Amino acid sequence: MTSQAWQEHYKAALLELRPVELRLRIETAEAAIHQRLREIENSADGDSDERHAIDDALRSLRTLIRTECQPQSIFASGASASEIAS
Repeated sequence: MTSQAWQEHYKAALLELRPVELRLRIETAEAAIHQRLREIENSADGDSDERHAIDDALRSLRTLIRTECQPQSIFASGASASEIAS
């Protein structure tokens, strides 16, 4: 896998607007990134700039999972706290 290949998967995850598809895009991007990391470890094919970009991408994907892939809260349905308490 080239450095461009994992970046394409990463960009696709960042640009995904459909919540149902987002988790799959993130998983695909993470798999591509980890494959690229294995390739870099086994050769002199990567540089420190790419490693920094990979670290940043993995942090961004983790943040995306935390913020966008969580189950919807009960307040997201528009119910007020008093309606839920009743």
